[in-house]
Amino acid sequence: MQKHRDVLQQASRLAVAVALCIAAMLAAYALTGHFTNAVLLGALIGFVMAMGNFLSLSITVSNAMNRAANGGSPQKAQLEIQTSSVVRPVILVIIYILLFRAELCDPLAAILPLLFAQFCIKLIDFFRPDPQAAQKTKDGDSTP
Repeated sequence: MQKHRDVLQQASRLAVAVALCIAAMLAAYALTGHFTNAVLLGALIGFVMAMGNFLSLSITVSNAMNRAANGGSPQKAQLEIQTSSVVRPVILVIIYILLFRAELCDPLAAILPLLFAQFCIKLIDFFRPDPQAAQKTKDGDSTP
């Protein structure tokens, strides 16, 4: 658990950001008069799917990088990451198809959290402080 501390910190930031986006989405549904239990269930399922996808990706990359750094094969690490990048979306599509065929939730409300997660990841990354810039300023070197 210790080695995944950074992943869990990132996931918690992402969870808060995605939850805020989902709250805005649900408010939009409510304001337009389209809010139903299916929408709420879709939002909850979408949140779980988005966070599961992020955690799966992050842990896979973290483990592959750790193995490569500890003397493992970089090619094997790359193959593991590439395999994950194919398998995860296929699993997501299968789950969504099953959900939509069973008509358990609103499709748009279930898919939007995945897009929110991508947007939030980019936004969080944009506002992340640059540790190299902080180190240069700390050392008195302010040249780019």
